[in-house]
Amino acid sequence: MALINLRKISLGFGSPRLLEAIDLQIEKGERVCLVGRNGAGKSTLMRIISGEVQPDGGEISFAPGLKAAVLSQEIPKDLNGTVFDVITGGLGDVHGLMNEYHAAVAALEAGGEKALAEFERIHHELETKGAWLSTQRIETVISRLKLPADAEFSELSGGYKRRVLLGRALVAEPDLLLLDEPTNHLDMEAIDWIEEFLLGYRGTLLFVTHDRMLMQRLATRIIELDRGRLLNWQCGYGEYLKRKENLLNAEAQQNALFDKKLSEEEAWVRQGVKARRTRNEGRVRALLEMRKERSERRELEGGARIRSQETDISGKLVIEANGIGFSYGD
Repeated sequence: MALINLRKISLGFGSPRLLEAIDLQIEKGERVCLVGRNGAGKSTLMRIISGEVQPDGGEISFAPGLKAAVLSQEIPKDLNGTVFDVITGGLGDVHGLMNEYHAAVAALEAGGEKALAEFERIHHELETKGAWLSTQRIETVISRLKLPADAEFSELSGGYKRRVLLGRALVAEPDLLLLDEPTNHLDMEAIDWIEEFLLGYRGTLLFVTHDRMLMQRLATRIIELDRGRLLNWQCGYGEYLKRKENLLNAEAQQNALFDKKLSEEEAWVRQGVKARRTRNEGRVRALLEMRKERSERRELEGGARIRSQETDISGKLVIEANGIGFSYGD
């Protein structure tokens, strides 16, 4: 059984609709990359899958007992506590025990038999509940992402908050991990680590990214949102680029032939009285259908081409300045 099964999902905030009756299945162990132009609806589809947004129509089903974690582009405003607290929050039931352990480690550094006894008690409880591996994962994630464990989350920069939220999603080791731009605001060392971590991740991934290297290394399948449709490409990113180019070329040729035929039919129907006497009503109906089909076609959005050129120096003086100074305060 698929981990996720979407059937005829539709969503619109006007016309044209953002999602047009799309279908999607994600199987266990896949690493699926969702691609599409900005504004195509990638983040919206991720929020539908996570349950944050309800579609206008269609059905969604999940495998029984599925455990999922989400890393969104937005930073939640209601998260408080230290970095350790926030990351540990991704573990759910063992959150409180992790916090106690972290506090016991800090107290142990100050010394004292009482602190040692408390540390041993919590350490034993961690082993009893099988949470010790979770503690190791927390410490590993904090170390690899170079996070200040005792710093207040609210006082961190946006980039560091993203790192903390990434760590919060990773430590839970969910069956399904939803990642929206996971490498944003990370340095090269952290990006390399997250790539290696996700390559060895045993769960299932659905991720959105503009990082082409991450796509090439990680994705086992590409799905693409294109003008309201969801296209499935059973290949990696490199092969997807080749197949996509061939598809767009075929689509352009088909549209050109259609438009040529429509133009010919429009010219025919505009002929003089003699032609109108003999025109075929079936042909007229076909023309009306072609007009409707053409009006409903969703064109591929164009790209921007920007070219910068140097010009010859005109020889005319524009600005001359001498002895300029500026300061703030003293």
